[in-house]
Amino acid sequence: MLTFAVAQQINLRPYQADAIQALRDGIRAGKRRLILCAGTGAGKTLTAAQLLKDAVRKESYSLFIVDRVSLVDQTSAVFDSYGIRHGVVQGDHPRWEPHEHVQVCSAQTLARRSLPRKPSLIVVDEAHCQFKATLALLEQYPDAVGIGLTATPFTAGMAEHWDGIVNVRSTRNLISDGHLIEPTIYVGRAPEDAELSINGMGEFSDESAAGAGVKIIGDVVTEWLAKVNEHFGGPVKTIVFTPTVEHGREICAAFAAAGQNFQQISYLDKDEDKAERIAEFRRPDSIIMGLVSCGVLTKGFDVPDCLVGISCKPYRKSLSSHMQEIGRIMRPAPGKTKALWLCHSGNVERFAADTFDVWENGAGELSAATKRDATARKRDATTRRGAICRNEAGCDGAQAG
Repeated sequence: MLTFAVAQQINLRPYQADAIQALRDGIRAGKRRLILCAGTGAGKTLTAAQLLKDAVRKESYSLFIVDRVSLVDQTSAVFDSYGIRHGVVQGDHPRWEPHEHVQVCSAQTLARRSLPRKPSLIVVDEAHCQFKATLALLEQYPDAVGIGLTATPFTAGMAEHWDGIVNVRSTRNLISDGHLIEPTIYVGRAPEDAELSINGMGEFSDESAAGAGVKIIGDVVTEWLAKVNEHFGGPVKTIVFTPTVEHGREICAAFAAAGQNFQQISYLDKDEDKAERIAEFRRPDSIIMGLVSCGVLTKGFDVPDCLVGISCKPYRKSLSSHMQEIGRIMRPAPGKTKALWLCHSGNVERFAADTFDVWENGAGELSAATKRDATARKRDATTRRGAICRNEAGCDGAQAG
């Protein structure tokens, strides 16, 4: 006997319904390309799912574009749970059903694939990534409504491709509402900026970050062991961000020497290998204690019961990368009352003021937001002493590790 899962209803929170109304108001005002900006946990995908359901009722053709193959199945599963029939445009994916009203597409495959109909709605996940193929697709269908989803609309040039922004709800309010966990932040030992060279993009080079970072791997493991024992009574699920694959291997080896199973996933891995490790890590009783990421997992990766994040990849300008990484541990989960962020990159010291400003006040207007990734920051010594002030009412933030 066949059994079928019962689809969930989409029950929008009031601010999500308000965001949809704001998007519609903007479209009626002639804005065809709008950014929907909301922090991790605000429900951007759920809000987009409602837009897609509304489009299906009109028999419109809609595309939901993700920037990474690893996010295709994650998004497809979400749509399945809400009863949204869809095809998948990604390599030789078994759900290639191009005549369905909704298509979940990898940006890379979509650039090489023809579709049977012109889309009326194009939703772009992680719109700050600015893939040329995705931007070209938006240009190819000027009559389609384009909605870009992002928590960090800070990439230079976004204001040239999008007509406006709808700010949904601030991270501070999401924390107050219980939709996010505010991390306890520790500033640990990190390479000094003088040890890091700068690449042609004005960022710290990965090679110099790895070379300097290898010297403090012992501190990373020691700090993790101390903090997880202090806060959780023992090891808990952890994600680590590293600058290079070789640095990630060294991290895994150091944790293995301490008796902990940390596994690396990187942009060099085959998709099926990454998917297998991620699937194991999602299990409540996973044998993998930590995932060590190089070039992946910074965006859209959701394992809510991950309790600790470790930053080992320094950024000089990219506030968006720092905020995307820290957002990976902020989702709530049953029994989750706290999360830890262990900074061994200096990023907390560079980006504290900007991070808390965005958490409190949102991204602001698109033209101003896109300047946030353009300015190099220096490490703030006051942050190192544990004095990050969010507002005049009080101080909260990093503690010296």
